[in-house]
Amino acid sequence: MSRRVLPIAAVVVLAGLPLTFGAFWINMVITALIFSLAVFSINLLTGLTGLLSFGQAGFVGIGAYTLGVLAKQGYPPMLAGFYGVLLAMLCGFLLGLPAARLKGHYLAIGTLGFGILVYQLLTNSVDITRGPMGLIGIPTGGIDKQTWYLIMLAVCVAMLAALAYIDRYSALGVVLKMVRHDEIAAQASGINTFAVKLIAFTVSAGIAGLSGALFAAYVRFLTPDLFNEQESFRYMMMAVVGGIGSPLGGVVASVMLTMIPEGLRALGEDNLRLLVYGTMVLFVLWFLPTGIGGLVERLRK
Repeated sequence: MSRRVLPIAAVVVLAGLPLTFGAFWINMVITALIFSLAVFSINLLTGLTGLLSFGQAGFVGIGAYTLGVLAKQGYPPMLAGFYGVLLAMLCGFLLGLPAARLKGHYLAIGTLGFGILVYQLLTNSVDITRGPMGLIGIPTGGIDKQTWYLIMLAVCVAMLAALAYIDRYSALGVVLKMVRHDEIAAQASGINTFAVKLIAFTVSAGIAGLSGALFAAYVRFLTPDLFNEQESFRYMMMAVVGGIGSPLGGVVASVMLTMIPEGLRALGEDNLRLLVYGTMVLFVLWFLPTGIGGLVERLRK
């Protein structure tokens, strides 16, 4: 019973946070929850399937700019966001065709190249994206911060439940983990590992595209620098600190690595941002090799 009551109680407590925190911190939490969707995409691709990707910011940028460009042209924001997710999934499918045949550092370099390619396209396609000038005033309906917080909380809870179901109860989760642990044994069992990897790339890209669409709708301002290769490493860092394959740890790490540096910046300690990032990653690698999610799981048991 407690396993069911505690998550429900946690969601109720989190839903009441806007009543106690100021607008600045609620804004940080909303941004962190949006980033956590990109971390979810890494958990699905790397944590469950074992495919290392450093190009997730490219998919986030595709989702964000699709919503931004179409919304500026008069499309309803929800329809524009839907198209952004579809386009991200299409790009993930096309990237997966060659990338699913790569392994190790070759796969990492290939996905990194994709992220750089998307960044260059966003920067140089001035007629469509306005390039470095950015998209300003994206029309999204004027939702207040409290409503945005509840929307993002609901989206993250739904995504957590979906990933937990895939990981623990679905046949897809079993197949994904078989491919991660031993691809040769999976092939010998009759599993089409190429198709499994292609599905993982496509679904992961869709989740990252959803993150980008929600980011564009919330911030209403986009520049290509928001989706460069450094952002891909930032998402990977959040996934590592949270624990690769732990969606709950990814959410906690996203909130921590978003709010702590901003808190230091508010105190005038801007130069400590990278130091905090590096220290936390080193601490996790040394003392919590399974990340925050692994620590939570051990405490729960």
